[in-house]
Amino acid sequence: MFFREALRSIRANAAISVAATVTALIAVFILGAFIPSFMYVRSAVDSQKSKVDVDIYISDGATVRQVDSLRDKLTALRSDGTVARMTYVSKADALRIMRERLRDPSVLDELPSNPLPAKFNVHPTEAENADVIIAAVKGHPALDPTEGIVYPKTTADKLLTAAKFVQWAGFILIGILLLAAVLLIGNTIRLSIFARRREVEVMRLVGATNWFIRWPFMIEGVLCGLVGAAIAVAMLWGVKVGVVDAWAAGADSALTKTDSAPGTIAFPLLSLILVGAGAVLGAVGSGLTLRRFLRI
Repeated sequence: MFFREALRSIRANAAISVAATVTALIAVFILGAFIPSFMYVRSAVDSQKSKVDVDIYISDGATVRQVDSLRDKLTALRSDGTVARMTYVSKADALRIMRERLRDPSVLDELPSNPLPAKFNVHPTEAENADVIIAAVKGHPALDPTEGIVYPKTTADKLLTAAKFVQWAGFILIGILLLAAVLLIGNTIRLSIFARRREVEVMRLVGATNWFIRWPFMIEGVLCGLVGAAIAVAMLWGVKVGVVDAWAAGADSALTKTDSAPGTIAFPLLSLILVGAGAVLGAVGSGLTLRRFLRI
């Protein structure tokens, strides 16, 4: 009964229903364009954060017991979830790696001895854990007095700041978009309520409950939100196939086709979220607007 009443209201107030649908379409389209963009930027920042390593250099004069002690400290940090993985690089391995990187490795043959210290290359589970690792091993007798601990703190701090800014800015903007959509749809639904205010007043006089009056308007809002969201998803699909996918196909493979390339939300999941958001926005917008009207 409520559904039939909602359909009858939509047909009787076609212009207002179209306005509500277009409002939902615009709101969902903006939301659908913003969410994957926000997740792409956040993924790019997280990808750079995951590359932050701590190099702990070992003194040439360190004893085997001191090196084992340092290894035990790092193993303990790995057990409690601070360290994701660690790799021991011996002096010979360090020289071999440098030889592979040099364009002319023969210059190393002139060295009287291997000057490169051994080290532990430590990868924290989170970039924020780097300070915990440094504090745990700082001052250890096995550390190389010259190199000690090498950690790109300035770069890491900037990445952490950028990550927090992107996260909070994204949440705030999504909240503003949702609030604006609710207000816009609610105001449009309010026009429909004013157009039927005499009908609502009669229903109240004969003892109809607020929810009995509210259901047809909320269903009307849900239908307008669903239709607007479905059209917005179709438009976003067109933009994805015609613009984004075409750009990705012609872009540098290093930016888009490597394992470390930033990712974003899958379109089927985004579509479900947007259609659900359209229905919720329509219901909430009409419900809140009608709540105010029923108080008069």
